[in-house]
Amino acid sequence: MLMLSIDSSSQAATAAVLRDGELLCEYTQNQMKTHSVKMLPMIEQMLKDVELKLSDIDVFACGIGPGSFTGVRIGVATVRGFAKTLNKKVVPVNSLEILANNVSSFSGSVFALLMARENECYAAVYENGKEVVSPCVMTTREIAALGSNQTCLLVGDGALKNREFFQTALPGAKIAFGRSNVLSAASLGEVAFQKSANGAVSDCEGLIPLYLRKSQAEREYDERIKTVPSGGKDA
Repeated sequence: MLMLSIDSSSQAATAAVLRDGELLCEYTQNQMKTHSVKMLPMIEQMLKDVELKLSDIDVFACGIGPGSFTGVRIGVATVRGFAKTLNKKVVPVNSLEILANNVSSFSGSVFALLMARENECYAAVYENGKEVVSPCVMTTREIAALGSNQTCLLVGDGALKNREFFQTALPGAKIAFGRSNVLSAASLGEVAFQKSANGAVSDCEGLIPLYLRKSQAEREYDERIKTVPSGGKDA
């Protein structure tokens, strides 16, 4: 089975081709502002390098977030377009699952953390590859309270950017280093391959972004609505 996996929910836009779960090729562009213009040419070049056509792909895997709202939308729209045009199935994978897979050899609780905003992270907890706390938004203090008295590993940019806090609040915790903290299409593909083997595939309409919180525009709109008099009309 040939799989094309794509993620653009973070600083990096990344794509990979896997055959039966084994990586054939992976490309990454580390410039968030160019995801919309770089993603398709990057995929085209990658397929050319492994002498494949898009129509050769059997299933598409997509990172659905949480992460950059714009980045998530770009990735989801790209994969939806491919799957709909070629009538192929898709496998959605959330960003926190990808991070947990990066450190799958760790025996203990894995806290997958991505920055949401100051002192807040998108978070999920995994033990032996099983999700024990579903993706949600948590403050760093809530994460520290949850991780107390546990053997845990923190992974993701939420761990790195709050390193000093967690080293004080969770002195027994380990913090992942290097590329373990990066969302990669190769790791995404590994997770997606296992999901597809278990039948967790859908059509393109089943590819739904996982935002976990409102966008800045939505929050600003809600604030404006609060200022409207109860009569429903602006003063």
